[in-house]
Amino acid sequence: DRIMEIVETKYSEIETLKSWFPDKESSYFWGGPGLRFPFSHISFLEDIHWEKMPSYSMHDEAGEFVGFGQYYEKVGRCHLARLVISPKIRGKGHGQWFISQLIKVGTKHLNSRESSLFVVNYNQKALRCYEMLGFKKQDYPPEHKYFVDIDYMVSSGA
Repeated sequence: DRIMEIVETKYSEIETLKSWFPDKESSYFWGGPGLRFPFSHISFLEDIHWEKMPSYSMHDEAGEFVGFGQYYEKVGRCHLARLVISPKIRGKGHGQWFISQLIKVGTKHLNSRESSLFVVNYNQKALRCYEMLGFKKQDYPPEHKYFVDIDYMVSSGA
């Protein structure tokens, strides 16, 4: 019954994406300590590494932009970053579908078996979503700066 698709993000979707983070907390939950807030258009593009990192969007059956995520290689894993679902459709399982699709794309592209991500450890909805996808908390990768409120999670399944 879910007619969603995952496609490469278009520059024209950035304005909508920015609108999903109206305050410091939502911005921090999504972008962590590396996302400046308040952000300008330029600082936002810099902080999400636009054009340097594969960026994917989820579109609904009407073609509307309703999800975003990125990935890159970190310690041999497909590391997911800046995952978000439109506030209009949160809480309906779309995040699990989108993340599972992004993992398929990323692990194939990077030829990796495992996926990882960072999550603010009091973002309960995100934690539940990731746990349902098989992510488990692990120690930080070697040499990575530690943040007391951010957990590192790994999943070996796609």
